[in-house]
Amino acid sequence: MVENLHAITGSMFSGKTDEVIRQANREMYAGKKLQAFYPAIDNRREKGVIQSHSGAKLDAEEVSAALDILKMVEKDTKVVVIDEVQFFDSNIVGVSETLLENDIKVILGGLPTDFRGMPFGSMPELLARSDKISRLTAICTHETDGIPCGKEATRTQRFVDGEPAKYTDPVVVIGAEEQYSPRCRDHHKVPGKPKSI
Repeated sequence: MVENLHAITGSMFSGKTDEVIRQANREMYAGKKLQAFYPAIDNRREKGVIQSHSGAKLDAEEVSAALDILKMVEKDTKVVVIDEVQFFDSNIVGVSETLLENDIKVILGGLPTDFRGMPFGSMPELLARSDKISRLTAICTHETDGIPCGKEATRTQRFVDGEPAKYTDPVVVIGAEEQYSPRCRDHHKVPGKPKSI
């Protein structure tokens, strides 16, 4: 029987990693052997753990390429957790499918869009293939006259020297609160972004 693919997604600061860890703890409480992985490019954390902004942690293995996950999964593993999926190469889609075909449940966490509001890496395809999606939102922190917006934030705003990053800026820049803020659609600004039509 093929296990299911559960994707947990949302803007930065929406609680994705907290939810990934919560789901992992549920699986381990049920007695299932679980292994967790994260991309080596994400150097915001202490080595050997998936860690949320709130401080929750889950033991995990660092990998440089998606295919390395298949080499590291142990024979009796029943659940694989992969955090920050958007940073992996496109092989992450096939890796996830292979795990499912081997009766291993897969729990993924990642950003659906980059700072420009564009599809990020393989996450959109993985969302399309998922059996279950937990879509989380943050709260927009944009302030007008010192008053926070407070709307549901579905976007991630990146800043360069205090100004919104331009559309032509590099897509992958590892950072946290010092460079990123959650934004609603109204307050998400990307200078130079081409018009849709």
